[in-house]
Amino acid sequence: MIKKIMVLGCSGAGKSTISFKLSDHFQLPIFHMDQLFWKSGWVESEREEWIAKHEKIMKLPAWVIDGNYHSTMDERLEHTDLIIYMDLPRWMCLWGVIKRRIQYQGKARPEMNEGCKERINWEFFKYVWSFHKEQRPSILEKINRYEGKKTIHRVRSRKEAKALLEHL
Repeated sequence: MIKKIMVLGCSGAGKSTISFKLSDHFQLPIFHMDQLFWKSGWVESEREEWIAKHEKIMKLPAWVIDGNYHSTMDERLEHTDLIIYMDLPRWMCLWGVIKRRIQYQGKARPEMNEGCKERINWEFFKYVWSFHKEQRPSILEKINRYEGKKTIHRVRSRKEAKALLEHL
């Protein structure tokens, strides 16, 4: 039985969208790493506070968690039953980021804290554009360590995401 689900991938790939659907389908509590990390006004949590929040969630019997955050990824990978890596092309991720910026103009997305209004700046745009080269290899390396030990799905398109949800 699936009780702990981890969703990873580039910003704009659809992590939160699929996480909301999985949470609803399996009736599991949902946690968004961005919501845990960022305080109102885009203020970062102190490291000790961040780690304490994360450890508290890891002790829960069930959850859906979306977000990468490399500093705590190994622990999440250890505890999870199902890993979903949203491995969409970067142009699709950029489109997702632009689309949500338009959709949430002047307000916070549901998976963010109040006071974290949707924004796009050059630094974030560069992060999304370079994700496949700079972040993706280390994430795949970490995920691949669990091949044969955990259920892993690599989603490469919105169509595959929809098919995976129907399958689960």
